[in-house]
Amino acid sequence: MTITAVEPPRLTEPAVPATPDGRRPRLAALDLFRIVAALGVALFHLVAVAGTGAVRIWGQPPEAVFGSFYRIAAYGWVGVPFFFMISGFVICMTAWDRTPAQYLRSRFVRLFPALWVCMTITTVVAAAYPRVFTPVPFRAFLANVFLLADPLGVRRVDDVYWTLWLELKFYLLFLIVVWIGVRYRNVVAFCLLWSATSVLAAEIGQPWLDALVMRGNSHYFVAGIAFHLIHRRGSRPELWLLVAISWALSMHYYEGNPWQAGHGMSYTPSSVAVTFCFGAMALLSLGRLDRIRWRPLAALGTATYPFYLLHYVAGFAVVHLLRRHTTIDPVILLVLVVAALIGVSLLLSRHAERPLRARLGLMGG
Repeated sequence: MTITAVEPPRLTEPAVPATPDGRRPRLAALDLFRIVAALGVALFHLVAVAGTGAVRIWGQPPEAVFGSFYRIAAYGWVGVPFFFMISGFVICMTAWDRTPAQYLRSRFVRLFPALWVCMTITTVVAAAYPRVFTPVPFRAFLANVFLLADPLGVRRVDDVYWTLWLELKFYLLFLIVVWIGVRYRNVVAFCLLWSATSVLAAEIGQPWLDALVMRGNSHYFVAGIAFHLIHRRGSRPELWLLVAISWALSMHYYEGNPWQAGHGMSYTPSSVAVTFCFGAMALLSLGRLDRIRWRPLAALGTATYPFYLLHYVAGFAVVHLLRRHTTIDPVILLVLVVAALIGVSLLLSRHAERPLRARLGLMGG
């Protein structure tokens, strides 16, 4: 059986009405999803991962410190695939009607200004308090400036940057679509080709192909793209087929998550959590969440990127320092540290990232 993606009739009005300045209104639900994903990853690192390394920042195993909450936080890594789905949705949305130059510029100013600010802060924190992390050598720092640590095989300034390297590769892959034209038929063909290549990469067994197509994570980006097309053009069989294939692949590949494999975590909660992410994106794409319009979500959603970049090294250092010199209850300390990181991220987003992006000439998507 062959399913052909047919270009739907061009609409006289966009599916989502534009604002007077020609831009599409911001989807508050996406910002809410960003916040949920960022908090999930932060709690995963600060509660679960923080108690298993050479330096236990809480002083004891996390099970002893947080009890049953540790079991919940241990599944916060699902925030990463949720981020990838959100990214697929947003990149497809913001790339529409843009030239390759406009697309590359928008992605550059969205990714790098906050990275430069936060990696500098992270390096200063590591240098000032090396009990938990040591700063990277200068040459490694330079490689991190443009997210080249992974391909060059040098240390990352912060281990969470591995996701940014995947994001950058996704941006470059989607540039192919922008180059030939971001139209419905081209985007669907790209998703089908990417999905098929990701599956075949396992059989071909070439490391370079695996690295290029990001087997194990590509389906999250594809799902996000498909959800945006549903949001933009309505439900179509080929789009839900892409979503179904992506969900099925996610159920297969997340079992390779090193945390689960190394700590004997049950796969059932992961299956439920990942499926919940797909369900939330489906509701968004169908317009079921359009009533979410709480204005502070926009600021918080924008701040999730610097929050994500800061929470690991800086969060670990602050917790370790305060645990050594105070007797604050661990739960209260965790809440205070997360709240402080959110506050710093809001300030950086408004007073550092945004002005730097404006100086570069484009606010980005």
